[in-house]
Amino acid sequence: MGNIWISALTGLLSGLVSAALTYFGTRAKARLDMTIEDDKHLRDKRLEVYQELWPMTRPFARFGVSSILTSSVLLKTSEDMSNWYFSGGGIFMSKTSRDPYFALREEMQRAIDTIDAKAQPDHPIGHEHRKAIVEAAGRLRTSLADDLRTRVGPWLG
Repeated sequence: MGNIWISALTGLLSGLVSAALTYFGTRAKARLDMTIEDDKHLRDKRLEVYQELWPMTRPFARFGVSSILTSSVLLKTSEDMSNWYFSGGGIFMSKTSRDPYFALREEMQRAIDTIDAKAQPDHPIGHEHRKAIVEAAGRLRTSLADDLRTRVGPWLG
């Protein structure tokens, strides 16, 4: 009779351990699945909003664009970037990309502050300011691409 109780108790304990492991394993998998889905949604949304921001930096390209940057281009780009940020793009920006975004905005503002941009819309931006803006824009584009992992090889070689 004692062996029956030992067998029953062993079976009960095995069942409880198995149920607990199944519960916690299923719960962990559900959390992982939700995290993956959230990450995928965030990446898709970032791709969408970053595709709006990326072309705004074209006037600050290192190659292939006129080397003369005017105050009117700077003012328009600054306004466009601000509209992008506050119309929803900024909420999806990663912490990593926020610093380069605001660094570019600060460089643009420094250049704008040196001239009366509204009174002199075709006034060229000085070489040092242009250089700082081009470098800041390059850092921003690199950060955006890093957020989206677009400049890395495939994960499964």
